Amino acid sequence: MNTLQFLHPDGRTGGKTDDGKVVWVRDGVVGDTLADGCAAPDSPHRRAPSCPVTDRCGGCDLDAWQPSARREALGAMVARAYRHEGELAVHPSPRDAGVRARLKLAIDGGRVGYRQARSHELVPIEACSIGRPELQPVIAHLDGITLPDGLASVELRSDGTRVMLAFRQAGRQRVDLPELPWPVALDGRAVQGDPTLWLEVLGHRLRVSPNSFYQVHLEQNQVLTALVRDAVAARSPERILDLYAGIGNLTVPLAATGVPVVAVELEGQATSDLRHNAEGLPITVRTGRVERFDPSTEPFDAVVLDPPRAGAGSVVDRVLRNRPRVMVHVACDPVAGARDVARARKAGYRLVQLDCVDLFPQTHHVETVAVLER
Repeated sequence: MNTLQFLHPDGRTGGKTDDGKVVWVRDGVVGDTLADGCAAPDSPHRRAPSCPVTDRCGGCDLDAWQPSARREALGAMVARAYRHEGELAVHPSPRDAGVRARLKLAIDGGRVGYRQARSHELVPIEACSIGRPELQPVIAHLDGITLPDGLASVELRSDGTRVMLAFRQAGRQRVDLPELPWPVALDGRAVQGDPTLWLEVLGHRLRVSPNSFYQVHLEQNQVLTALVRDAVAARSPERILDLYAGIGNLTVPLAATGVPVVAVELEGQATSDLRHNAEGLPITVRTGRVERFDPSTEPFDAVVLDPPRAGAGSVVDRVLRNRPRVMVHVACDPVAGARDVARARKAGYRLVQLDCVDLFPQTHHVETVAVLER
């Protein structure tokens, strides 16, 4: 008989049986007793779930973990993925609930809710403890009405002050939305009020359009962007390349140090926001797929990458052919991030700093910032 000891990147918890085999289980907590391939819920690191639908919703999959134990397990999981020696601390969230500035709710039969874990069943909700306080009246309002057919989802989005709703259609048939007390966009187009949000990032005001991505945790985004900015600035670069630049969440603080930045992002609302947010700063915007960008045409000695969940892949190889002095890599998936970092190590780079930021309390997700030097 043994106990569960470590966290898998997909949220399962693992432990070794008496015969030395590793067993992975769902809904386990480090410290639970492991016997006959099953876990008994007896860990001292367990707590009562903070939400009444946790067991069905599937969103906050580590809600039963004590926050300190969850962060410790996340740090150990990232260290294993990146082959980092020693303990790895996680920058903690200032609070464990009421943090998410974006909540995506499914719409089924006119009702809103989350999809049940590993299922298509809708779990209706009237509140969400992980959402920011200003989103709670919106959830309650939507729970009390019946939405028209033809809608697939709605994302509730806040910049900490204003709230807007971004609906998505299920098909091409026109949908007439009811009048709502908040600005509304449908498939990225404004249909009620002004759905533009404004983020405060390290003293800069960034425009965010309805289709543009931004980090779900506003306070922890400040920590994340400061880590990237400070890591780059400490190497005194003369020119920076920022790939997957989005609205300029990392680009603008980097350029505000006075160093020219070339920012690359796919054409769309995010690029329009990026151009707006870059005004008055030494930022050159390049549009198009990052995978098709030729880094040999732009001189730089520092590169920043914040790729989607799947990672940057061969883009890492291409940008490192220019032999920049430093690469800062941001990842929301430790496995994909570790793969990208392994490519840089193979190219002769050394991992000199690795940070974890708790952007997703009560879940197995974590943001990493890896700094590599030539």
